Amino acid sequence: MTPLAALLLCWFVTALWPIVGASGMRYFSGLVFTEAGLAVGLLVLTPWLLRGGRWKTLLDRRLMPAFFWMGLFSGAATAIYVAALAYTTPANAAVTAQVEVIYSGILSMWLLGERPSAAQTIASALVIAGTGLIMAHDLSSPRWRGDLMILATPWMYQVSHIFSKKLPPGIDPVEISGARALYSLLALAPFCAWALFHGAAWSVAPAALGALLLQGGLQSSLNFVLWYAAIQRMDLAKATAVLLSYPALTMLFSWLLGRESVAALQVLGLSVTLAGAFWISSLTVARTAEV
Repeated sequence: MTPLAALLLCWFVTALWPIVGASGMRYFSGLVFTEAGLAVGLLVLTPWLLRGGRWKTLLDRRLMPAFFWMGLFSGAATAIYVAALAYTTPANAAVTAQVEVIYSGILSMWLLGERPSAAQTIASALVIAGTGLIMAHDLSSPRWRGDLMILATPWMYQVSHIFSKKLPPGIDPVEISGARALYSLLALAPFCAWALFHGAAWSVAPAALGALLLQGGLQSSLNFVLWYAAIQRMDLAKATAVLLSYPALTMLFSWLLGRESVAALQVLGLSVTLAGAFWISSLTVARTAEV
């Protein structure tokens, strides 16, 4: 599969993720659904992890610190994101999560000493304004709680990506995906156990197990592999630029499935947010090309 094909399929699966997560929240608590999904994802990846000594890579002591921090931050972000879907809608979650491009810029300033240009500042303001429109639409409903939770997750994904980029060359996408699933599973296990002993929701109803299989089979295995397969062989900034448009597809899927009615303010918020996100991404691509 070419990097572009992997990225486009990742774009499609990512658009479904908020809808799958919202379905799971009808039967599970966010932490339990995330942990169980990671377990399913690891089981799906196991046949490939058993080939070519890949399990040895996952247990390599030299790589364990990077794997652990990658898994911890990724797993924590996913658990919060999924839990937020009990309050907000899939479309809102997808749009609000676009503040990740701002977190990326802040981390670049902090770690690399980069200063944002005037264009980056304006583009960031657009992302914030679009997100603000979404939240303004939800102030009269419980959705604003979920929107705030979503805002807390993107920086964790960015830190997880930083640790994955610190891995030495030669580690293939299946190994990175398996490590992310395994170490997220281990990092969240104590918290999940505590939650279960304190009444966390779970179910074995057919619909609940169906949502869980989709979460594990698509999001915690296939999507990991597709993403790492894409960014290992193409520029990260360009890959991010393509993936940024997935909230529009999430909103369309959610509407077609009858999960929510899309309001004009949500569409306006989506348009403003995506305009800012694409602008920031294009500036990043241009800056990368100059280096």
